[in-house]
Amino acid sequence: MKTTSSIPENHYLSLDADWGEALPRVSEPSAAKVTGPFRGHFDGASRGNPGEAGAGALLVDASGTPVWTCARPLGRKTNNEAEYAALVLLLEEILARGLAGVSVRGDSQLVVNQVTGRWKVKEPRLQELAERAKELLKATRSSLSWVPREENKDADALSNEALDGPAKPSPNALPGKGGDDPAAFPPERLERIAGFIYIAHGSEDYAVDVLHKACTCPSFQHRKRCKHLDAAERLA
Repeated sequence: MKTTSSIPENHYLSLDADWGEALPRVSEPSAAKVTGPFRGHFDGASRGNPGEAGAGALLVDASGTPVWTCARPLGRKTNNEAEYAALVLLLEEILARGLAGVSVRGDSQLVVNQVTGRWKVKEPRLQELAERAKELLKATRSSLSWVPREENKDADALSNEALDGPAKPSPNALPGKGGDDPAAFPPERLERIAGFIYIAHGSEDYAVDVLHKACTCPSFQHRKRCKHLDAAERLA
């Protein structure tokens, strides 16, 4: 089955290998690009420095509707590494979708200023991440800017979801619609194939078993809960 992205939705960055091995090289995108007023946000979180870390990122269209979200556990990383990883994941998705001129925003002054060249990168492990981000920005002709934390709250929520699992749905959320949670899995991408079994369609497809409360995605295997199961339970 063809998918909309070559980047697996729950792909894990290697936690032990060097960043240079974990992050593939950039290929120049094709001349035919889809351009539009897309906007991306990224954030990272670390419980301890270093400690258990997660990356959060999302891509929204002109109306502000999320077209892609990512909540990725990273293992043991520093907060700066988590923020860099979130930026790289977002830029890789932009590249995979063939988008150009995306306005990328984050609330980390260190990451934004280092990648844009205003500040020097002194830590060796951050240098590889910064170079990767610069390559992706150039390849996608995207811009990178700093925003206050309150303007980056959706990416922050996703980075914390990577650590804690999906947030509980709001009592005012409409059943099956995911409320206003940008990290919720879109119910229209769930295909019921038999009884309580669904297929969650995305950049990779995962089987969801509502009856036995299980999913084949890496997030469920890691935390025994995931957005695919949450969405399927609202439909069942």
